[in-house]
Amino acid sequence: MIIMTPRLENFFSVKSICVIGASTTPNKPGNVVAYNFVNSFPGKTYLVNPRGGELYGKKLFPSVLDVEDDIDVACIIVPAKYAPQALEQCGEKGIKNIIVTTGGFNEIGEEGIVLQNQMYEIMNKYDINVIGPNCLGIYSPSLGIDTMFLPDSKLKRPKSGPVSIFTQSGAFGAAFIDQLSGLGSGQWVSKFISYGNASDINETDSLEYVGEDAETKMILIYLEDFKNGRKFMETARKVSLRKPIMGIKANRTVTGAKAGASHTAALSSNDAIVDDLLNEAGILRVITWDQLADCVLAFGTQPLPLGDRVAIITDGGGAGVMASDMVSDCNLQLAEFSPDIQKKLDEIFPIFYSTGNPIDLTGSATAEDYRDAFDVVYNDSNVDSIVNLNIPCIPDLDIDDYVKYTREFALKKKKPFVTALIGGEEGEKATKNLLAEDIPVYPSPGRAVRAIGMLTDYTKYLIKHGVDPKTIHVEE
Repeated sequence: MIIMTPRLENFFSVKSICVIGASTTPNKPGNVVAYNFVNSFPGKTYLVNPRGGELYGKKLFPSVLDVEDDIDVACIIVPAKYAPQALEQCGEKGIKNIIVTTGGFNEIGEEGIVLQNQMYEIMNKYDINVIGPNCLGIYSPSLGIDTMFLPDSKLKRPKSGPVSIFTQSGAFGAAFIDQLSGLGSGQWVSKFISYGNASDINETDSLEYVGEDAETKMILIYLEDFKNGRKFMETARKVSLRKPIMGIKANRTVTGAKAGASHTAALSSNDAIVDDLLNEAGILRVITWDQLADCVLAFGTQPLPLGDRVAIITDGGGAGVMASDMVSDCNLQLAEFSPDIQKKLDEIFPIFYSTGNPIDLTGSATAEDYRDAFDVVYNDSNVDSIVNLNIPCIPDLDIDDYVKYTREFALKKKKPFVTALIGGEEGEKATKNLLAEDIPVYPSPGRAVRAIGMLTDYTKYLIKHGVDPKTIHVEE
């Protein structure tokens, strides 16, 4: 049996790279990418600029053909009208893997279509693999690879972690990368792939690669259309049984379809059909930006639940009601406490506390009350997940002790434990302290429950297909 190596492997297992269009002007795309590789890439970096000279202590070659050494990957950052010529020279040089970040092709209309067709001819002539055009390319902090042409002052880079991302939209990818850099420890990203117009490398190639990548534990995707929908779904069905896949599929509406076509030359699909296909393939569809970040926190820090029974602990009845509504919306159920657990709760707490589910500790709650509730409920075999809600303005709650107890149970990682802190200066301070340690905390009850809902949806998918959720470890 022949095992095919994913095509993107050749872009990441790279020992030499050439930046074509390296610029001596600070903050220009070619300048930023040159800086990225000269300062972070452990392999050999070659820089090309027709004017020659020197940049960051490296010689500037007038042409890639002037470089005597072999080159594994080239990154082309020149105006679109010069890109075919640069691609042709790469073909002559024998470079088989090329990233074209430049825009101005199919997405702009007739003139750009002509240029992209010229590139197709050259790609076929030399059997070249291409990422782009009109993209950010690739990023891997652990490998020192970074073709993102936005300077660090504008786009912060996350440190190495369990999440791989591939996206058709470079702007979306850049913004999400920037957000992840400031989420908790910022240690989130394994591989990032922005493939733009997908003239060659596309969503299926990306999924095949990150699906096999040992560093990747969780996959996030942003799609506007499919180059080969059937192959993508077949690949997703295999990968999703080993790693969770969260996806935003844009072009859900006629308005969205028109917008997509204008910036990545994307085509729309029947959204109801797409929704069914994503579900069948095990891709957890997300609709909003905040939901994607919420998933990173939940999947990246907590184990999968073994069922859909949720316990809610709160100091505000209204927050508990809101969370209970979302439990129903997310196809979860409120856990019914075991008789011995219910007895313990009744014995521990005063009669005016509500010890059913949700547990309402009322405005008289202390941090120790939360700790005792956590301890009892966490050990109930009838509870699969816990949602911890807190409105910190109540008078007897020591917020520092509450944070300490919340951290303790979130780090146990025997069952999912998520928190929502609602309102006020103390809530903001507690949120910051918890996020600093990658403790999943959300600004509303609904988002906390929805995160549990996504974890549980993945559990249900695995069980449906005969996979024990205890064998999937994203949060390690």
